[in-house]
Amino acid sequence: MSQSTGTAAPAAGAPRRSGPWKIATAAMIGTSVEWYDFGIYATAAALVFPELFFPEMSRALGTLMSFATLFVGALGRPLGAVLFGHIGDRHGRKKALIWSMTLMGAATVCIGLLPTYSQIGVLAPLLLVLIRMIQSLAVGGEWGGAVLFAVEHAPPRRKAFFGSFPQVGDGVGYFLSTGAFALIALLGHNALAQWAWRVPFLLSAVLVAVGLVIRRSMDESPEFEAARRAEEAAARDGRGKESAPVIAVLRHAWKTWLLATGAFLITVGGYYIVVTFMSSYAVTELGFTDAQAAAAGTAASVVVIVCTPLSALFADRHGLRRVTLIGVLLHLVAAFPMFWLADTRSVAGLWLAMCLPMLASTIAYASLGTLASGWFAPRVRYTGLSMSFQTAGLLGTLAPAATTWLYSSFGNSWVPVAVAFAAMAVVSAVCLLACRPAPEAGASPDASKAGAGAPVPAAAAGTDALPGGPGDATGATRAG
Repeated sequence: MSQSTGTAAPAAGAPRRSGPWKIATAAMIGTSVEWYDFGIYATAAALVFPELFFPEMSRALGTLMSFATLFVGALGRPLGAVLFGHIGDRHGRKKALIWSMTLMGAATVCIGLLPTYSQIGVLAPLLLVLIRMIQSLAVGGEWGGAVLFAVEHAPPRRKAFFGSFPQVGDGVGYFLSTGAFALIALLGHNALAQWAWRVPFLLSAVLVAVGLVIRRSMDESPEFEAARRAEEAAARDGRGKESAPVIAVLRHAWKTWLLATGAFLITVGGYYIVVTFMSSYAVTELGFTDAQAAAAGTAASVVVIVCTPLSALFADRHGLRRVTLIGVLLHLVAAFPMFWLADTRSVAGLWLAMCLPMLASTIAYASLGTLASGWFAPRVRYTGLSMSFQTAGLLGTLAPAATTWLYSSFGNSWVPVAVAFAAMAVVSAVCLLACRPAPEAGASPDASKAGAGAPVPAAAAGTDALPGGPGDATGATRAG
């Protein structure tokens, strides 16, 4: 009997499956929309939402209420992970991703069409919060499903590379959002507040339409199809139906969920510190202009776009866990230098201050989603991966407020902020090392140890468990 390689040769006359490039592109568009929507909402919340939706309050209180809607959105993400995780694990990855993108795009367009306080009174901010919650539910099911879909369709030795495309989408979305608001801001604040702020929200429909066309033409994940066949066989044998995915995760994989959340902490929380706290520190304390801070953030997004696939290719060759751990530990190296560079008060120093920690985050984040997908069994993988990432995201939204409190409480010193940044990296490193693959997830070759392309057992030191490996639910159907 031949060794399974994690891919199946199509039978004669069988329809041709969607290629990994098409699947990865669809995944990237989805997360691009997600981060584009996040970026334009965060920018509008700072620039125009206080006067448009909270005009009866002072500017400071209105801004606080505007930013509070961001946190409301973060509260909805874990719920979205459970909802769309259930759909993805029970009814198919494709169906969950189509519905999440449709709901997300519709909510974003609705924000662009929303009447303001001057038109409908207090109903305006209430509707804003409601639509933001709906949007966040959709976002909660997007990233995990996008990573999973790309990984489960990818060739065995390129899983990290194709699984990194959703992370590339993060950088693309952030780049597009900053660019969109930079362009319309040229019209002046009056035009921005009167009508121009709506344009970036309405343009989201274009990205959503392209993404839906691609996603509707995709084939279902082979790993999901194999797991569904296994469940149907179990039902025929009288073994009954499995419990809901979220119940299964909380009952049998709760430790993995918590450890995976910790592993994601520095890549999510660290991102918020760099993008929010560092930008605010540069403007309010160091005298940089808004445009200079925004330009440094845009440069950081370019680092994400360029370095993510390169880091993933390196991980495919030298081991996902090893490269991810290197990226996590590089946050320790960047914690203090990023503030030293910013304190030079030079534009080049600010760019380096933003790009250095973002490079560390990129190296870790590029293959972490692919690696973490192997920590959960196929039938709960969508739910487990999404719950882990979105729980880390919820904790990450507290990072800007926490670091701002640390900065002010210690005499306007950035030292405790740098220490907190480093501490999150330590937590992520410990959790990453503690995570182990699910028995059903199989193993992926670690090219730094394996020879001639032969798969390595999961028990081998340093190997990475991935979907589609010899021990996966699909293994029985692929061994010939």
